[in-house]
Amino acid sequence: MHAAIPTATTVLDSILFRDAFGTPRMREIFSDYALISRYAEVEIALAKAEARCGVIPSEAADEIAERTDVAALDFDLLRQETDIVGYPILPLVHQMAKQCGDAGRYVHWGATTQ
Repeated sequence: MHAAIPTATTVLDSILFRDAFGTPRMREIFSDYALISRYAEVEIALAKAEARCGVIPSEAADEIAERTDVAALDFDLLRQETDIVGYPILPLVHQMAKQCGDAGRYVHWGATTQ
């Protein structure tokens, strides 16, 4: 039996072709970590905008901005929950809400994921 052979789904994650069609920086830009980071930035921006409009308490928006830590997310859990619901926003919101304590109830407040 052979050891697990790495597989690739695109040239970006191919061991053979990744540097022929990209760079380490480009792969970083298109990584799952970068994608989830942008989603978290949108959730933080939403909270700040809602606070400016008086929809949520400004203290909650501040807490969401301060306490959201993408590096501390459980990406295995994020993947598992994404497999269940079909998209990563709801699983991300769950983890952000947990990170933000009481202010977490305002993460994604009034937004639709569709």
